[in-house]
Amino acid sequence: MSVILVVDEHGVYRSGLRDVIEARVVESRVVEASAIECVDERACFDLVLIDSGSLTQRSLGLLKEVHELNPRTRFAVMSNSNTRVDVLNCLSAGFHGFVYKLQSDDELLTAINDLLSGRIYVPRWLADGDGGRPDILPSVNVRPQTLKLTPRQHEILPLLAQGMSNKEIAKHLRIAEGTTKIHTAALLRALGARNRTEAAFMAAKLVGSSTRFESRFNNRFMIGPGGMRARA
Repeated sequence: MSVILVVDEHGVYRSGLRDVIEARVVESRVVEASAIECVDERACFDLVLIDSGSLTQRSLGLLKEVHELNPRTRFAVMSNSNTRVDVLNCLSAGFHGFVYKLQSDDELLTAINDLLSGRIYVPRWLADGDGGRPDILPSVNVRPQTLKLTPRQHEILPLLAQGMSNKEIAKHLRIAEGTTKIHTAALLRALGARNRTEAAFMAAKLVGSSTRFESRFNNRFMIGPGGMRARA
């Protein structure tokens, strides 16, 4: 039986993911945790799925301990963001896969089965080339200074690029979630984006990269064929 650890602070998402996996992945059992710190250090897992928001120096150190206990454990990052820089940063840090949290159940199950089979998993659009990615503009010609954004919208733009939800943005900026929704909707109109995923991609192009996600992997640990090791 494959034992899969799901680490995410949102209980509803964890339980929903557990139900899908246990119903459709043959001989699987899911263990839930709100943080890697809550996991029994003696437990062994075949796959660890951890939300990008849970990646800290402390949690990566604990992932190292999990790997040392069972070197065959596979590790993948789950994220609401789906930009190329996020995926490549994840893989360069040594994770075995990058799972986009908003993809379909079928694609999610493909990711899990690939990871359990020992393969590296990346979103299909990246594996197939940019031309296969839905709802993404190939280029962004607009510049932030030409968008005529309000000061608050300028603050929200890089957070949108990082794939933050309205709730996360509101918490980060210490404003009401309703206020965030209004400014985010205005940003989508200003960018000419058809949906939030497209807006996040366009925003990432404008601000340069998804800095919050990238910074989490600087001088962190890597998982490789010889085990998890410190980055040079």
